[in-house]
Amino acid sequence: MNSTIYCFSATGNSLTIARQIAKGLGDCTIQSMAEEPPDEPVGGPDKPIGFVFPVFYIGLPRLVKRFVEKLDIIEGTYCFAFINFGGTGADTLGMLEDILKEKGVHLSYAAGVKMPGNYIVKYQAFAPNVIQELIKNAMDKADEAAEAIAKGKLQPVKRNARLISKIANRNYLYKGIAEWDEKFNVTGKCTGCGLCARVCPVNNIRIENRRPLWRHHCERCLSCIQWCPCEAIEYGKKTIGRRRYHNPNVKAEDIIRQGK
Repeated sequence: MNSTIYCFSATGNSLTIARQIAKGLGDCTIQSMAEEPPDEPVGGPDKPIGFVFPVFYIGLPRLVKRFVEKLDIIEGTYCFAFINFGGTGADTLGMLEDILKEKGVHLSYAAGVKMPGNYIVKYQAFAPNVIQELIKNAMDKADEAAEAIAKGKLQPVKRNARLISKIANRNYLYKGIAEWDEKFNVTGKCTGCGLCARVCPVNNIRIENRRPLWRHHCERCLSCIQWCPCEAIEYGKKTIGRRRYHNPNVKAEDIIRQGK
């Protein structure tokens, strides 16, 4: 069985999960959803297709939505998805299911797990002991998912909070997207290393005079803040003094490779 996992990861949680599932499946390739979808149809008999990504504003990240909408999937393909979230998954898997149904396929296996949240604009990073426990639990769940997927088991989407997911995702993730990154600022700790620009999945940051400038098509993934080695990036005054987070099992180089 030759399977493919399409993954989007900003701070490494989803990539860690994707790697664990791929390990359990054996013959499995991980590809980034920050890249353009393949030109040719994907999937088919004995070629499962998976999606691993975080929940943004209790719904689909814009990048994930665009990628899946463009992806040409062969009818009858066994599709699976594994999401992760700091709060709740709400109807995120249902949103994905709706897109897939338009392509003549559906989620044969759908699951999700709580992981250390990274939305530093709203809350402090989780405590180290909590992070460790959440990651361990997620790896166990990923192992369970890999075993089930390898056997072709069915675990359909259980939809809930459909209306609130739709409203929150649209109003908070899409609304004001062109102006949202205007509140990013850089302190004197910035060394001009350019790592923020390299980890951005959509090339929204350019370095000018050794300082990052945001180009107003931000995905709100906060990869730039979380990976800055000097903690020199802030979002207004909301992030000042808050701990940064990225998955301890992932390196910045792994994130840089996405979409490059």
